[in-house]
Amino acid sequence: MVFIALPHEVDHEVEEWFNTKMHDMTRKGSTDFMKALPEVSKEIHEKINDDEYNGRSNVYLKLSVPKRPVLRHQMFMWYAPVVVMNVVKASQRGQKNNKNVKPPGGYSVCFENKNSNQRVKVMFDVVLMSDEGQEDELQNKIIKKEHLTPLESNFQEGIKAANTILNEMKYMEKREARMRHTAESTNSKIRLFSYVSVVVLLGVTWLQRTYLKSYFKKKKLM
Repeated sequence: MVFIALPHEVDHEVEEWFNTKMHDMTRKGSTDFMKALPEVSKEIHEKINDDEYNGRSNVYLKLSVPKRPVLRHQMFMWYAPVVVMNVVKASQRGQKNNKNVKPPGGYSVCFENKNSNQRVKVMFDVVLMSDEGQEDELQNKIIKKEHLTPLESNFQEGIKAANTILNEMKYMEKREARMRHTAESTNSKIRLFSYVSVVVLLGVTWLQRTYLKSYFKKKKLM
């Protein structure tokens, strides 16, 4: 599991950069798979408040399993990813004969914001990995490349390409949903600003009319 906490008013380009890098961290087959987050570029860093970057967020992550001890409870640092590895193994620690203990049916992820006047965005993703032993067994069952005919090799390459396309489509779907949410939020703010502008304009017009009317009355022009 990978989590990143961002201020709610974060710049859209900054949010997009961190979302893309987190996707690269959690996408199997990526060169950055489960590696550390790369250094923030100069252009992105200029759009981040220096007081917030890697500072204390007062937002806490609590990962737990029902009827078992808490697996992780820690505070987020702004823009710093929190990576939780081997969740299944961690949930089995402290159990008798933990090799025979079945994985829990679900996990509970809670976020606690102790900031009284600041909203927070938390991005997270989950990576599903096979247990040790299953991966080796799967590798033993895979046909070696030299055993395949050219047609079968092309078929295997096609399957890999199809999986890559499916992963990219899922990523684009998430990105589209996030951009749609941003657009809807922006439209609602513009609509509210338009209503306020109309009210202010009507108020100013009424004040001008009232002032001119009283002025002309004083000058006995009306």
